[in-house]
Amino acid sequence: MRFSKWIILFLALACLSFTLHKYYVSMTEIKYAPEKKEIQITMRFFIDDFDKVLGDQFKKPFALATEKELKDADTYINFYLQQNFRLMVNEKNLKLHFLGKEYENDIVYLYAEVPDITGIQSIEVQNRMLFEGFPDQQNYIKFNVNERKKTVILTRENDRELLKYE
Repeated sequence: MRFSKWIILFLALACLSFTLHKYYVSMTEIKYAPEKKEIQITMRFFIDDFDKVLGDQFKKPFALATEKELKDADTYINFYLQQNFRLMVNEKNLKLHFLGKEYENDIVYLYAEVPDITGIQSIEVQNRMLFEGFPDQQNYIKFNVNERKKTVILTRENDRELLKYE
C-alpha cells in the first residue's frame, strides 16, 4: 500500500512538471508555387512570445493583438524578419517581401513572399526567430518544393538547413 502511494505521488509530480513547462516552438511553411514563380512563406508564433521578443529587441511596448498595438508594428516586424530569417535559392541570397500579419486566437501569422523564382535546384533557410528571447526555441520548417515535402527542426545550435533538388 505504501509503495503504491509513492508511485501515485511520483506520477502526479511528473505529470505536473510536464504541464508547467512551456514549450517554445514556431512553424514556418515554405512553398514554391511554380505557376506563380514565387516562394510563399507563412510563419506562426505564439503572440505573447513574439510580443516579448519584439519588445525586448526594440525597447517598445508592442501590445500585439490589442487595441494598444504599436501603430508602426509592421515596420519593426519586417526589420526583425529581415535580420533573423534568411533564404538562399540556387546559392543566391533573396530578399523577403513582408506582406503582413494576422491574428487567430493566441497565434500571430506572418506572411512573406519571394517573387521571380523560375526554378529551384537548392534552397537554404536560416531561421533564428525568437532565439534571443528563448534559448530552447525550436523553429519547425515545412518545405513543399518541387512537389517534395520535408520538415526540419532548427534550434539555436543548428539554425540552418540546405535542401538540394536534382
